[in-house]
Amino acid sequence: MYVDVHAHLCDGKYGGEIDSLVKAYEEAGVGIVINSGYDLTSSEKVMAESQKYDSMYFSAGVHPDEAKTLDNRAIERLTAILRDKKCVALGEIGFDFYWNKSTEEEQIFAFEKQMEIADHLGLPFVVHSRDASAKTSAFLKDRKSLINHGFLMHCYSESAEMAKVYESLGGYFSFGGVITFKNAKKDNVIKAISPERILTETDSPYLAPHPFRGQLNDSSKVVYVVQKLADVLGKNLQETKDIIRENTRRLFGI
Repeated sequence: MYVDVHAHLCDGKYGGEIDSLVKAYEEAGVGIVINSGYDLTSSEKVMAESQKYDSMYFSAGVHPDEAKTLDNRAIERLTAILRDKKCVALGEIGFDFYWNKSTEEEQIFAFEKQMEIADHLGLPFVVHSRDASAKTSAFLKDRKSLINHGFLMHCYSESAEMAKVYESLGGYFSFGGVITFKNAKKDNVIKAISPERILTETDSPYLAPHPFRGQLNDSSKVVYVVQKLADVLGKNLQETKDIIRENTRRLFGI
């Protein structure tokens, strides 16, 4: 069984063709997909989509780009979504200082508030960190008391040294198609992380792996990510799949 712990199958780039996406990934041997929300609208959509398929679960949250939308009404609605039985995590949340679509103050408020909600509901949370490595790590260190159910550094792109910091706080790390790129230079980072903390994702519809780079990505292509991880870790494919499956169970309870 392959696992994709972070995909956006609700994205408009797919034209609403969810049935064909699920058929494709199931035929490829992918048994678990976590469909990820990034605002209230997408979170409601992934919740509805997950009800239709046994292999699909979801995460719900407000992305840092949308942090300015997290008012009291949004918090109430998000909390209700997170109580759904197919919800396995809160996120993606965090910092994004590349686009700066929300102010730093708005991002800080949204990040901390959603960490509080996740802790209250007994859920892990999924972290988005772009151009924010030092701030993200310091933020999580300062709020260690809210990290009681683990967290995922989605599409991990930071250093091996920083990975040790996140791991000491209870973090897991998901890798996607980027690690298959010839210029990725991620092997040493992957080797520095404990195997029991590694997961796989696609971040669909983005970041399609080699040899599909630049094309529309989907969850069926996570198989290329798993093969690359197996090669880097020096393990056979089945052993790598088993490790990722167990890590998924441990973090998300699936």
